[in-house]
Amino acid sequence: MITTDNRQTTAPTANPREPEAAHVLSEFERLLTEPGCPSCRHVAEIERSFFSWFEIESHTSAEVQAQLRSAMGMCPAHARRLLAGVGEGHVMTIVMREALAGARLALRPDGHVGPCPACESIAFGTRHARTLLIDGLRDPALARQYAEHDGVCLVHLLDVLPAADPPRIKLLAERLLRSLHNRDGTTLVGLLAGLDADAERRAMWRERLPHLSATGSTVQRLNERLELDTCPVCLAAGIAGRDYLEWLVRHSAEHDPSLSTDPGELCAAHLHDVALADPSEEPNRAVQRKRAGRIAQLERFLARLPDAPAPERRRRRSGPDALETIRSELLAAPHCAACHARDGVERAQHDLVAASLGLVTVRDRYERGHGLCVPHARQVSDGPAGRVVRHHADGRLAVIAWEVHETARKYAWAFRHESSGPERGGWLRGLAQIDGRVFEGGPAGAGDDGDG
Repeated sequence: MITTDNRQTTAPTANPREPEAAHVLSEFERLLTEPGCPSCRHVAEIERSFFSWFEIESHTSAEVQAQLRSAMGMCPAHARRLLAGVGEGHVMTIVMREALAGARLALRPDGHVGPCPACESIAFGTRHARTLLIDGLRDPALARQYAEHDGVCLVHLLDVLPAADPPRIKLLAERLLRSLHNRDGTTLVGLLAGLDADAERRAMWRERLPHLSATGSTVQRLNERLELDTCPVCLAAGIAGRDYLEWLVRHSAEHDPSLSTDPGELCAAHLHDVALADPSEEPNRAVQRKRAGRIAQLERFLARLPDAPAPERRRRRSGPDALETIRSELLAAPHCAACHARDGVERAQHDLVAASLGLVTVRDRYERGHGLCVPHARQVSDGPAGRVVRHHADGRLAVIAWEVHETARKYAWAFRHESSGPERGGWLRGLAQIDGRVFEGGPAGAGDDGDG
C-alpha cells in the first residue's frame, strides 16, 4: 500500500487473532458450547434482542416508526410475536398508529410497502451468522470442535453454500449428513427446517378457524364468508391450509402409498406445521421423505466435491460443471404441496371476490362487512371492482385509526375518568384489516383478548 509519505510498504500479514478476528472466533466458540444449530441460535438471539429493545425503547424512535409506517407494521409472523409479547397497551397503540397510516398510503395507486423491520434485523443476523460460520471454521481448533458438534441445520447449510469454499462446504455437508442419518423424529424437524418460534402460534390460530358449510351455490358460500369479520380470501386460504395438513397427517398415519408420488417436499414452515399436527412419535412421512431426499442430494454433492476443479478452471468453462449442477439442485426452492394447496385456493377465491362484486347482492354484503385485507385489496386490478375494494378498505382503516387514536387519548391522565368503549379493540381489528394472515385467516382474536 502507499503511505502518506509516499513510501511503498507491504501489507501486514493478517493475524487470525487480531481484535476483530478474535471476536468472531470467540463468538463462534461460544455458540459451539451448546447443542443445536449454532446459526439458528445466533439468529434467535438477534430476534430476541430486537424485540426486547423494541418493547423497551426503539418503538419510540422516529426512524423505527417510519419503518413501521412503510411496512404497514410487521409481517404476519412478527405481528403474532408482538401480539404474544406485548398485547394491548401503549406499545401496540404506537405500532398500530403507524401501521394503519402506512396501510392507507399503500392503497394508493402509487403505494409501496417496505420490508418488515423485524425481518430486516433478522436478515442482518443471518448474514452475521454466515460470517461467523465461514470465518470460524478457518480456525483448525474450531473446525475440529465443530466436527464433534451437532452442526448447522439444512437451512443454514444452504444459506452458506454459495459463499463458502470447498473445504468448509465439505466439513459442513459431512456433519449434516451424519446428523440426518442419526437423528430421531423430535430433533429431525429442526435439523431439516431450522428453528421456527412462530410454528406454535400458527397452530393456535389454525385451531380457531371456523368450519364452514360445504353446501350451497358459489355465491351463497362466498356470502357466508363475507358475513365473518375477516378477509374472505385469507379465510379461504387458511381453511385450505388447515384442511391439507389434516389430510396429510391422516393419510400418513394410514401409510397411503400415493403420498410417495407427490412432487417436491414440504417447505420449512410446513414441515414444522405438520410435525405439530401429527401426534405420533415416529417422523411423519413428509419428514421422512424430506430426510431421504436431502441425504441423497448431499451424498451426490460430496461425491463430486473432491473432484471439483479449481475456481480459475471453472471460470474458463463454457457451461456449469458437475459441482455447480448439484449445488444448484441443493439450492433450488422445493415444490411444497402444502403451499400449492393453499395458494391455489387463495388465487381462485381472490378472483371470485373480484368477479362477484358486479352482483348487487354480493357488493351490498361486501360493503357492510370486513372486506379484503390490504394486500388482497392491492391485488385487485383497476376498474369498478378495484375502486370498490380500495375505497372500502380505506374507509375501514380510517375508522380503526380513529379508534386507535381515541384509545391513546384515553390513556392520558387528563382523561382517566372516561370509560373505555368499543374503540379499545380497534388495534386488534386493525391487525386483521391490514393483513388477514396474522390470524391465519380467522377473525381478529377469535374470541381471545389478545394477551396470548
